[in-house]
Amino acid sequence: MSTTQTHWDPITGTIEVETPDISGIRKGLVIPPIVSRILLIAALVSILCVMVEGFVRDGFPFITVAVTTVIWAIFLGATHLENEDGRKTIRRVRLAKTKGWSYTGELMARVREFQTVWKSDGADRDTRLVKSERALAVEARVPELRKVRFGAFVGAQFDGEFWGESGSDGQPLWIAIGSMQMEAGLAFNSDLRQDAFGGKGGYGQFFSLLGAYRIDRKTGVRAVIMPESIFSKGPLDRDIKTESIEFNSAFNISGRYKDAETGGTDPTLDVLRILTPATQDSMLTMLKRYHNVGFVLDDDILFFMAQDKLSGKNATPEGIDTLLLNISEEFEAAKLGIKRYVE
Repeated sequence: MSTTQTHWDPITGTIEVETPDISGIRKGLVIPPIVSRILLIAALVSILCVMVEGFVRDGFPFITVAVTTVIWAIFLGATHLENEDGRKTIRRVRLAKTKGWSYTGELMARVREFQTVWKSDGADRDTRLVKSERALAVEARVPELRKVRFGAFVGAQFDGEFWGESGSDGQPLWIAIGSMQMEAGLAFNSDLRQDAFGGKGGYGQFFSLLGAYRIDRKTGVRAVIMPESIFSKGPLDRDIKTESIEFNSAFNISGRYKDAETGGTDPTLDVLRILTPATQDSMLTMLKRYHNVGFVLDDDILFFMAQDKLSGKNATPEGIDTLLLNISEEFEAAKLGIKRYVE
């Protein structure tokens, strides 16, 4: 049965969360990744064939359309039987119960919006799926960690949230999570085809994790530490600098006072007080472990994002079921490594 609990929340202050009941959710069949990849490629190629044949020959391409219809029916049927969304909910609720947390994906789910579309014969009603109010509120809170940046962040799409207490220090912790399929078979960088848990292969699952917790003091600043991109190199590299060449090369540092009237205009010294050598070492360690990381300290709340992946055998449904706990525990441990130094 579903349970409702009240938790600290970095977006609204406090929130009531109802963890869904998974007893009635169908787990779905396990389809080998190679089969899923072949069906997806075949479905895309079939559409391309219909378009090409429609341009190069006269008449309707009956045979090609018929074959395309069959391929798409098989692809959509396999997707339905697999029930990836149902299995995702089951594994995340089980993780939440293991940790004593709450979980829901409902608040991040896209919502259907009605709109008026003007056509040649007049107005018509149409619908589209848009981001929920919750998803927009999270983006507005930390826009720096949500932007796609060439050579830095991949676009993060979150589809679920955890609330609870950290097992290491008992402090309130919030984690937003998102996952999507990853195809890296043709990737030039071989690191994209292997994960931190021994998995190797072109097929994978890519995870975005955004966490937040409170520190024990008010800093009065909003400090942003993001990966450097190619657009902030050389003459364009004008961010705040620490004494570490390695850290300056890895991260772009900026900041501002929360209250400009009382804080002054140049927050550099206050930001550098936060970025102690120990804090920098901890952040660099996270950068080496994950695909990319970024941090926003908003007065007394630290937001941190990491992007991770599972590859090959680890990206199968059974592999993700097993390793999602490891991913969450490593992410939670990384939080403690930063917290002790920022405070």
